[in-house]
Amino acid sequence: MKKILVVSALSLLLGACAQIAPVSSSAPGTAAMTSPSLNAATLSAYHWYLIKAEDARGRDIPALQTGVNAALYLVFSDQSIAVRGGCNTQFGGYVLKAGALQFKGLASTMMACDLALMELDQAVALHLKGDLAAGLLGDARTPVLVLTTAGGDVLTLEGKPASVK
Repeated sequence: MKKILVVSALSLLLGACAQIAPVSSSAPGTAAMTSPSLNAATLSAYHWYLIKAEDARGRDIPALQTGVNAALYLVFSDQSIAVRGGCNTQFGGYVLKAGALQFKGLASTMMACDLALMELDQAVALHLKGDLAAGLLGDARTPVLVLTTAGGDVLTLEGKPASVK
């Protein structure tokens, strides 16, 4: 009898120590969605559309609002990035580590366009410099990438599956 109690107690203790995967809530009858991890595979799986750009005080950044209206988006692949939706396509490399995203060597095509779109290109280049704190919110269906500059400006981007534009 003592052996059965000891085995039962050990089973309960080991079961309590088991890791449980985080799951976000879902409606009854639907599959639960887990939060995606911020990694290169997740970044590459989506096109990241700018939905909000605010300065450190929470005010809209005027030059980047054109990007919200013009569907500015980031495309990640391997260790490269392309920024589309402004006047010119910007492209370069990136490094992601420990919750920080750093863009490397951004270059741009050199077309002339509407002044607001050219100002958008300049604002994007300015905000994608240095280490940006990067966080991922939401679930795999509607992920949200939040990038925060050293000065506190926040770019919020919504992920749409890369296979669907």
